[in-house]
Amino acid sequence: MLEKKGRVFLTISGIIIGIFTFTFFIFASQGLSNAITEQFSTFGLNVLGVQKAGTAAGPPSGEGLTDTDIEKIKQVITDYKSVDPGIAGSVQYEYGREKAIITTVSYPDRVWIDGFEDLGFEIEEGRFLRNGDKNVIFLGYKAAKNSFGEDNQVTVGSSIKVNDKSLRVIGIGKERGDLFLDGSAQIPFDTAKEVLNQETYSLIRINFYDSANLDLMEEAIDRKLNPRGKEKEIQITSPKQAIEQFDMIIGGLQMIIGFVSLIALIVGGINVMNTMYSNILERTNEISVMKALGATNSDIRNIFLIESGTLGFVGVVIGYGLSFALAKTLSYLITNYAGYNVPVYFEPNFFLIIIITTSLAAMIFGTYPAIKAARINPANNLKDE
Repeated sequence: MLEKKGRVFLTISGIIIGIFTFTFFIFASQGLSNAITEQFSTFGLNVLGVQKAGTAAGPPSGEGLTDTDIEKIKQVITDYKSVDPGIAGSVQYEYGREKAIITTVSYPDRVWIDGFEDLGFEIEEGRFLRNGDKNVIFLGYKAAKNSFGEDNQVTVGSSIKVNDKSLRVIGIGKERGDLFLDGSAQIPFDTAKEVLNQETYSLIRINFYDSANLDLMEEAIDRKLNPRGKEKEIQITSPKQAIEQFDMIIGGLQMIIGFVSLIALIVGGINVMNTMYSNILERTNEISVMKALGATNSDIRNIFLIESGTLGFVGVVIGYGLSFALAKTLSYLITNYAGYNVPVYFEPNFFLIIIITTSLAAMIFGTYPAIKAARINPANNLKDE
């Protein structure tokens, strides 16, 4: 192998490409999946959200959800901690003559007070919303630092205008690398109603105990709030559903990438078989001399099996190392320059499985050449020497 460096590199290149493609996508997709799951988990996995069908979670244009809807929901659900109305949507703010649209969320005071830590908020400066607050705003890190320009960063104590109304900034959240929390704003519930001039709700958040059957509760709410059958007036969402849908998409892409990578590995295996067969033709005399000196058929076979397995091992280590290095680099750039935390998935057991499987596959492809080498008759090949 040391003497035929060029041939060895060409042989393992297919293995490197296959392993690189497959493992890089695993690193990226699983890391992204973990990040998405963590973000959804911030708001609780035992949560259902109710909103008008066909609309985003924003201030309703027209008739929204009402207290009557809340009472209907309470009639058909069990094992719940709370049923709370909410207002959420994109709102245009003005600060220092610069305007920016920021996703804004508002719940009753009790939700903010009881669920501050559960909702994933951490404070960089100032404080969070308190009971009885009015005309104040709490901004995520990116919303405060980037929304109005790097030279026009919002500070605690300053005022932000919305619809000719001033809101005092009471706090700024820590940067979490969270797509939602870092770029959002939170305001008191009564202030949201006044600013948006509405009495109806954008959404209803239902927080359940761990013992609750969310699928059963979702069906009950659907029957109660959608009496017309197929014509859905209300849509129900949950973090679990969103995570499952995302995982299904990732799973489908993994199957496609896995199939492409499998083809590349098969090509690499065929290259291993071809290389080993060429080695037999070039080393016939060496094999004959070894057998004449006492090497058995199994000794010769094992030599070639180990050599083919080594080709697979080297290929998988290089491919895995390159993909991990690239994934780590991209994660660093996204985390430090884009501000979103997307960790690299790494599981030692996965690494060992990939190495063992690829090395064994290379040995399997090298089995025929190894058996061919073991059957060489030294008498026929050394008679002319």
